[in-house]
Order: sequence, then C-alpha cells, then structure tokens
Amino acid sequence: MVIPPIYCNSSIKMEGRNGRIHLTIGSRVPNSLKFPPKKGASTLDDVEVMVPFSRAVRTANLTASVGTVLYDEAAKVARWNVGKLPLGIITGKQPELTGLLLLQPGTKLDENPDINMSWRVPVASISGLSINSLQLSNEKYRPYKGVRTLTKSGKFTIR
Repeated sequence: MVIPPIYCNSSIKMEGRNGRIHLTIGSRVPNSLKFPPKKGASTLDDVEVMVPFSRAVRTANLTASVGTVLYDEAAKVARWNVGKLPLGIITGKQPELTGLLLLQPGTKLDENPDINMSWRVPVASISGLSINSLQLSNEKYRPYKGVRTLTKSGKFTIR
C-alpha cells in the first residue's frame, strides 16, 4: 500500500443558501517516499488543490493562509496554489483555505465536491528503485554520470 506524503482535511457545511468551506493540508509522516542515502527529507513542490463546485454554487469568497486562491465563476472551480510545503512535522500553522459559498436561488448542494490535489517531490522515489551503474557505448562525448529522480502525484482525488 502506498502512503501519500500529503493529507487534506475538508469540511463543507451548508445552511440554507449559504455555506462554509474549510480545507487544511499538510505533510504526512510516515509516508512511502524513499530518498537517496545522502539526501534527507525534501519539500513538496508545486502543491495545488482544485475544488470543482456544482452548478448550484452561485459564487464563492475564498481566502488562503498560504499561497493564492483563484475562483473561476464560469467553470465553478477553485484553484489553490500552495507552492512549497516542507516534508515532516510542521511546527507552525498548517495551510488553510476558508470561505463562504452562496447557492443559486431554489437549489441545494446534494453532495460535497471531490477535491483534486497535485504535487511533486524532487529527489524521491515511491518504489525505492535505484541505479547502481550505467554504461554508454559508442558516444563521442563524455556523458554526465548521475541519476535524478522525481515523484509526481498523478491524479489524486479526495472524496
């Protein structure tokens, strides 16, 4: 089982035509990331959270404690670009997204939206795959002997 290096706690509460959203993200310890022997824990880079709302949502007023949040009125999608997030235990305040939702007249929100997340971790591997040696033949130049690993999130959805 793969344990992702990030978590997201979400709370969406509706009361009549108004609602509140509260998201908290942070890094998870332990996780399935494997680092080279001489490299320690790194950071989660390009952390982005996307919340697609239903057509019942008229508008959203969102604020983020870290990074920037943009709400697209036409597509009904909120994009929260957090940026970098340190791996390991964070002693300070966790990044939070809070806001108010306003529904269209005569509609109600039947279910909470799926939350999509993406990130990448340089110098890390999920599988633990490592390269011991590499040989190139018939090359006129001297290649650089080094391997760089990068872990990307792919499609990560929280329901």
